Amino acid sequence: MAQKLPPQARRLRTIIVTVPIMAATAYVLYERLALGKPRRTLPRETPQSPSTTNEILPESSHAGSERWSKGE
Repeated sequence: MAQKLPPQARRLRTIIVTVPIMAATAYVLYERLALGKPRRTLPRETPQSPSTTNEILPESSHAGSERWSKGE
């Protein structure tokens, strides 16, 4: 097991870890707010229609839901 760090060393470790995260976050926000750069998004797949979803699920999977809705 590692030795416990003294309080001053823990503070320094916290600073070393958080300052780069804060700097990167501030830079990204600056680009978006001041320079007007658009927000990055992940490409999304088009959602499937309900008819396709029903084809994937067998009819037997819907039969058990009636039992649960009655509170049994």
